[in-house]
Amino acid sequence: MAYIEVEGVSKSYKSQKVIHNVNVSFEQGKSYGIMGYNGSGKSVFLKLLTGYAFADEGEIRIQGKVLKKDMDFIPEAGIVINAPEFIKSMSGLDNLRFLAEVRKKIGEEQIEEVLKKFGLYEARKKKVGAYSLGMKQRLRLAQALMESPQILILDEPFNALDKEGIALVKDILREFVSSGHTLIFTSHSKEDVMDLADEVYEVEAGEIRRAEGV
Repeated sequence: MAYIEVEGVSKSYKSQKVIHNVNVSFEQGKSYGIMGYNGSGKSVFLKLLTGYAFADEGEIRIQGKVLKKDMDFIPEAGIVINAPEFIKSMSGLDNLRFLAEVRKKIGEEQIEEVLKKFGLYEARKKKVGAYSLGMKQRLRLAQALMESPQILILDEPFNALDKEGIALVKDILREFVSSGHTLIFTSHSKEDVMDLADEVYEVEAGEIRRAEGV
């Protein structure tokens, strides 16, 4: 059984169909890259997968359970969509502590470990308002990974990262997938998608298809 099954899913905004009759499945332990130009529907599709938006037609099943029927949101997932803002007056460490309090699944040790993994430990007590765009992006990704999710769903994870940051994040994501977890990510960069994804999909005019010749 696939980890996620998408069957006949469509979504419209103001009578404009953004996602049209999508049928696709995602298996456990694999990485999936989704390419498409800005406004093609990539982010909307991720929102549908996570439960942040409702499909108008069709069904999304997570490990056999129907999203929005058996559950409100995808469980055990680390998500970065539309770059959530942090509290700028608080440090990176305190922001992650604050977010970890919501579900109380992890403690100080796990938070510090994920900050080290993303190269933010030395800046952990620095206010987020003083972070560079790349540091904020790494903090978003650290927040998505810190509670050891089963699946990561990431919208443009390499935005604002320099070459060193991209290489670091790719290594972390490869390790995540190699340990048996699932990764679904979007990117406007064909190079990054080809480098990281086991399977590649393209979004065009609201339709999602397996990329030709990949």
